[in-house]
Amino acid sequence: MGKRNKVTTRDIAEYAGVSQSTVSMILSGKKNVSFMPETESKVWEAARKLGYKKPVKKAAAMENSLSDTILIIAPLLTNSYYTTIIHSVLEQAQSLGYQVLTEVTFRDPERESQILSLPKSSRLAGIIILYPIRKIAEANAISKNLPVVMVGEKPDNIRFDSVELDSKKPGYIMADHLISLGHRHLAFISSPMGKHEISRLRRLEGIRMAYEDRGLDKDLVRVFTPTSAEFRDYAYQSAEYQVGCRMTEKVLDSGMPITAFIGQNDMTAYGILSALTQRGHKVPRDYSVAGFDNSVLSAMPQISLTTVEHAAVQKGKDAVNLIHSRNHQDSRPDSMSRITRMEYEPRLIIRQSTGKKK
Repeated sequence: MGKRNKVTTRDIAEYAGVSQSTVSMILSGKKNVSFMPETESKVWEAARKLGYKKPVKKAAAMENSLSDTILIIAPLLTNSYYTTIIHSVLEQAQSLGYQVLTEVTFRDPERESQILSLPKSSRLAGIIILYPIRKIAEANAISKNLPVVMVGEKPDNIRFDSVELDSKKPGYIMADHLISLGHRHLAFISSPMGKHEISRLRRLEGIRMAYEDRGLDKDLVRVFTPTSAEFRDYAYQSAEYQVGCRMTEKVLDSGMPITAFIGQNDMTAYGILSALTQRGHKVPRDYSVAGFDNSVLSAMPQISLTTVEHAAVQKGKDAVNLIHSRNHQDSRPDSMSRITRMEYEPRLIIRQSTGKKK
């Protein structure tokens, strides 16, 4: 057995020449019990010389174990958009003395509930949510006791701070760009678009708004998504990429007069590019392709994807700053409560994957 190095009340009792129960009562400050001043003095002096540390109660230890930790809730880590934000959060959090814990939900509501139950047992510094979770009511309740920040598309019913982007705007400027190049028949390729997938729905809404503002029929925009059952069969590590590949093959097989593709994000656009290349098509000579997020790979010359920049790095930093500010604000009962809403304007990044319609 290894050498025991924890000082106990028994050690102190032997050193001070008193009983172990006497040591326990003195060190614990037990009420309704008194000892001679010299006895108390001997016990405290022995404890000091031996380096005794009072045990921390388990409940108190649990309560404080994550008090300097920011929890990130992400849908997945295979999309570089989310990892970019997480890296930004890590960097800013460390500069302010926080630790970071990341949990992945795979967009599963039950998993969201499990993760959101963590603050019930441990006091966190704050929570950063990177997508529109379904358990908004639970997050709203938590935000009454600790800082919560939504990064990205903001659901209408949240009651806490947000660092956001209105996804209609990126959809609009991307469609307007393609229309200006002469494209009319456009395919929007996305993962399933249920009512909770706010960013996907709003990007499509923005695309259609651009068509209407240009006096074009919004039905020229065709939407291609796998069914929920099909999507579940895709390997989660590459699901968005596979959506791009398989839906593009469907478009090509349909014979529709599509001349431009927009992926729900850059990862889906990479799948579109791959499918077109495998079928022998040239981009942008035969088809134009675009995405959203301005992921690192999109700037690579082999890809050179036209996309939309929406400040992923800055959003991560701002989310941490909001939490830090909340933890240091005036907490008096009569202080004014407020919800902070920060919005970034998207910026079109034009590269070699889009060109004039031939």
